[in-house]
Amino acid sequence: MRRIPVPAMAVALVALLSAREASADPLGQCAHQKDLDKKIAACIEASKSTSYPWILQWVYRDLARAYRERGEIQRAIASYAQSLAAEEREPVRREMEELVLLTQ
Repeated sequence: MRRIPVPAMAVALVALLSAREASADPLGQCAHQKDLDKKIAACIEASKSTSYPWILQWVYRDLARAYRERGEIQRAIASYAQSLAAEEREPVRREMEELVLLTQ
């Protein structure tokens, strides 16, 4: 069995982790970012990076929640609608309907 030198393995590992972090960053930032401006930007970027309905559903839901928290109710409602268009989920529908009631 041939052994790989430790420095070469370390460089390969760092490159692999950096590439993985870069590709997952918008999704991770959308899910975990506390700063609302950065979260909104990350969610918008994440929505462009995937076409999977189950991922888009939560990206738009998190975007809606960030807009709601920032007080941008109309944008929040639009993002909830996008979330429901990607994948229908009753809890998301209830959140959107509660927000719509607050605007009336």
